[in-house]
Amino acid sequence: MQQGKVIKAVGGFFTVRNQAGSEYLCRARGSLKKSKQALIVGDEVLFKPLNEPSGDGGGEGVIEKVLPRANFLPRPPVANVDQVVVVMSLKKPDCDWQMISRVAVLAEREYLPVLVCFNKTDLISSAEMDQLHDLIEPYPYPIVFTSALSGNGTDDLKNRLAGCCSALAGPSGVGKSTLLNYIQPGLSLQTGTVSEKIGRGRHTTRQAALLPLDNGGSVVDTPGFTRLDLKNLAPEQLAGCFPELEAIRSRCGFRDCLHLNEPNCAARVELGQTINPMRFEHYQFFMQELSQ
Repeated sequence: MQQGKVIKAVGGFFTVRNQAGSEYLCRARGSLKKSKQALIVGDEVLFKPLNEPSGDGGGEGVIEKVLPRANFLPRPPVANVDQVVVVMSLKKPDCDWQMISRVAVLAEREYLPVLVCFNKTDLISSAEMDQLHDLIEPYPYPIVFTSALSGNGTDDLKNRLAGCCSALAGPSGVGKSTLLNYIQPGLSLQTGTVSEKIGRGRHTTRQAALLPLDNGGSVVDTPGFTRLDLKNLAPEQLAGCFPELEAIRSRCGFRDCLHLNEPNCAARVELGQTINPMRFEHYQFFMQELSQ
């Protein structure tokens, strides 16, 4: 048997790339189909080759075993990544600030680094950019500003993708596939436009796929989404998924402080200093959501 990584999953067929870079179209062994754990992009597997790759295309094989996952993201459904890149457009569609925090919470739960990419900088004025900087000060995650149209900032993004496996997450229409086409010429990913009527992008990426980059990195291009539930997260776990709140936890009057209405809460003191007010609003909203 050989070890490989699932790079695409479509209709019960899984494209597996082995450690030598060869690709095999595989089905899962019957015992795996009966298990509750679905195979997803990023899974490390053991598979038995049936036919070797040839000049006419890839080989074929059967997946025998799924190896333990280092991490798992439910949406986008992907496993064994090194970082999560949240891509948002500044206009067309407008930035969904709460969605950034939602994706970040899920990444933090899996102990994954988060990078925020604000795309379509070409659509906002310098005054709007100044307002944006004021809005995100302070912010707990590194940020890159890009324009897939002009290429501005794409070198910075590409450098941050080098040598690691990154999951790109964000709504449809924010420019994930367009950015990847610019960063890695030859991918030829399908791109779409934003509907003027509903203000959202149309889905162009249908299935998650792991794509290699020439800088030693790889990215999971995922379908866009407009909803993201914080499932299987207890209210008392939420603050630990906000690094700025976790940093001041020991300074609160109560060890189990939820940063809501408790006396001597350090979050109130740090609001606007080390804690971004908008992020704190997101935290409070999520707490209400999880407590229902």
